[in-house]
Amino acid sequence: MNLDAFWLLFIQDHLRNGLLTPLMVVVTMLGNKGIIWMVLIALLLWRRRTRWVGALAAVSFLVNAGLAELFIKHAVMRPRPFLSIPELQTLVAQPLTYSFPSVHTVSSFSVAFIVWRSSLRKWCRPVMALACLMAFSRLYVGVHYPSSDVAAGLLLAWVGSSFVWRLGRRAVRLACSSCSK
Repeated sequence: MNLDAFWLLFIQDHLRNGLLTPLMVVVTMLGNKGIIWMVLIALLLWRRRTRWVGALAAVSFLVNAGLAELFIKHAVMRPRPFLSIPELQTLVAQPLTYSFPSVHTVSSFSVAFIVWRSSLRKWCRPVMALACLMAFSRLYVGVHYPSSDVAAGLLLAWVGSSFVWRLGRRAVRLACSSCSK
């Protein structure tokens, strides 16, 4: 048994329970189509003080999730873990798309890393906690591999959000300097 199978079956056999399962199913469903992250971005955009963070989070979300869903998944074409681990039982409808990378993880951390970098004190911890919970929920419900799908999603989100942060901050500085002239 490989390490991915070991961890997925460990989660299934030792962590799944009647209290945690409904929560994990709801969390993973909130990540479908990036719904929870779009709501968070809208809240950030709505407030004048956080609008710039919302704009960067929106760009990070769209670029990174789009890259993962439209290009990487179709280039790699990795089957879902429930197709290769017969003992693994899913807790949600079995997705029809490929496994690598976890777009839920990419979406979550694309937004969370922008919020974290912004240092919005009351937003950082809850948003990062929700992103971690979202990534874990994908393992909990049995639809992603931990060491590749989720880890690669985290890495892609880190790199992509870093790129968006640097370019976006530069653009904001340029826009602000031209406004003061």
